[in-house]
Amino acid sequence: MSLTPLFTASELDAAITALKSAYLSLAAGTVKEHSVDTGLIRKTYVKRDLVEIEGSLEYLQKKRAELEIGIGAQVLIGRPAR
Repeated sequence: MSLTPLFTASELDAAITALKSAYLSLAAGTVKEHSVDTGLIRKTYVKRDLVEIEGSLEYLQKKRAELEIGIGAQVLIGRPAR
């Protein structure tokens, strides 16, 4: 039985783009707060939320990779490095 993904690739990409923009602008100090509003996320972040944004980005990237390659162990076919 195959599970239907909770989010589409385009939804995940939009959320990743929005969070990345928030992260970069807050880390650079160009803004004091940054509002993110996608179909998945509606929140205003401030500089102290950078760790939370990093965690969200890692989670979304993991979900994006699962959409592309699937869930579970992956096999790399090739010759070991010497």
